[in-house]
Amino acid sequence: MAKPDKEQEDNQSLAERIALDINIGVLRHGEWLKQSDLERRYGSNRFSLRRALDELATKRIVEYRPNRGYQVFEPDPEQRAEIREVRTLLECHAAPSMVENVSDEDLADLQKLAERFQEAIYNGTVLEQNEANVAFHMALLELCSNKALAELIKEYRQRGPAALVSRWQTFTQLEKANRDHFLMIEALKNRDASRLRLIIEAHINQNEVPEQPN
Repeated sequence: MAKPDKEQEDNQSLAERIALDINIGVLRHGEWLKQSDLERRYGSNRFSLRRALDELATKRIVEYRPNRGYQVFEPDPEQRAEIREVRTLLECHAAPSMVENVSDEDLADLQKLAERFQEAIYNGTVLEQNEANVAFHMALLELCSNKALAELIKEYRQRGPAALVSRWQTFTQLEKANRDHFLMIEALKNRDASRLRLIIEAHINQNEVPEQPN
């Protein structure tokens, strides 16, 4: 199998960096992307940047508007609901694979990332909260053995409400997200895929996690 050339790898890396900045809120939903600003931010040339933005446009992470340029994709309420529904299906489907593959070392890493998010909600900025949240969920997705599924989940996370800085509008919602992270770790530790699915579903839809049956 032929290996991707250096230019292709660089374009992919640039697209991933832009997507990450969108996901953590550095580049906001609905924001117009001025190419000269992005060239300076990422140390890129216009051709490579255009290739990266075109790649993100095919994934609906950014949108190209003729005669106006590129804009970070901003879903309307109906699209957000549809994205949440797809994310719920995909991430719940990945739960058994996560349970099957998690190691003690993975659990320790997830615990540290959950604690990092917890620290950020009490003492950090909104950007630090988003960075810590993304880091936790990306580590969780690394446990999924189906890499195509994991990549698809990442794309939908970047498109929808999970990527919005304004997602957490109250401290109560932040604390709930924090609790959910530790409940996910507990379910992984107990090798309980059914419980993990319930927590993931509630987490995505901002519902309360059902109590454990006695």
